[in-house]
Amino acid sequence: MFVLAIAAAALATEAFFSGASQPTYVEVAPLLTAVVASSGVLVALLAFSRDREKLAREREENRSKILLEQAKAGLDEVIELLQDQNNNRVIWVRAARVLLEATALGRGIKAPEYIKAYRLYEDKTRSELYRTLSTYNEETQERDPLPPQFFYGIKDWSRPISLDDAAREASPEVRVSSVSIDSVVPEPSLKPLAAKSVVAIFEFLEYPSDYTDPLQEVQVWQVDWDRSYGPSQGARRYVAHAEVTTAVGGKLHKREKSG
Repeated sequence: MFVLAIAAAALATEAFFSGASQPTYVEVAPLLTAVVASSGVLVALLAFSRDREKLAREREENRSKILLEQAKAGLDEVIELLQDQNNNRVIWVRAARVLLEATALGRGIKAPEYIKAYRLYEDKTRSELYRTLSTYNEETQERDPLPPQFFYGIKDWSRPISLDDAAREASPEVRVSSVSIDSVVPEPSLKPLAAKSVVAIFEFLEYPSDYTDPLQEVQVWQVDWDRSYGPSQGARRYVAHAEVTTAVGGKLHKREKSG
C-alpha cells in the first residue's frame, strides 16, 4: 500500500520539477484505487489480529477461572478432611492426593489476576491447615507441633508414650481364622499414616521457594513516636521501642540502627 502511495506521489513530484504536465486523473486513478484497496485489506488484517488476540485472551481468562474454581474446591476439601484433627490413614491419603491435584491445577493458571487470587486462597488454606495440624499450649499461649505419636494413628496420642510403644500399639493384630464361604476374612487395619501423605501435606505448609513476601515492600515508620496520635499510637510506640531494643534471657540490649 505504502509503495503504491509513494509511487503516485513520485509521479506528481517528478512532473512538477521537470516542468511536465501533471498526471491526469486517468493516469493516477489506478494507483489511487490500488492504494484504497490495500488500505482496506490492511485495516481488515489489523482488525482480525486484534480480534484474535482478544479471543485468545478471553479463552485464557476463562480457562484460568475454571482452574481457579476447581483448585479452590480441592483446597476446601483438604481442610474439610483434616479439620477435626484426625489421624486416620485413609483420610490422610485422600487429603494428600486432593491437595496435590489442587496445587497442580493452581500451577496451570496463567491469567495474572487469577494467579494472584489463587495464591491468596492458597495462603488462606495454608493458615487454616497450620491451625489444624498444631495444638494450642495453654501455658505458653502458643501453638505447638503435633507430637510424633500422632502419626502412628493411635488413640490418645497426646498422652506420654514412647515412639516404640506407639509403634507396638499401632501394629496390626495377628489373627488365625478359618476360611469359609459363608463369611469374609477380616483384613488387618493399618494405623500408621502413610509417610508420603504426611510429607505432601506438611511440605505444603512451607512457603514455596519462589514466594514473594509483600511485607518486603512495607517501610517501617520513621516518624518520632511522641508526635503520633490516633489509634496507631500504641503500635507506633512499640515499633519505635522494638527497633532499638532487644531482650535476651531477661536482659535488655540496645540495637544498632542499620544504615
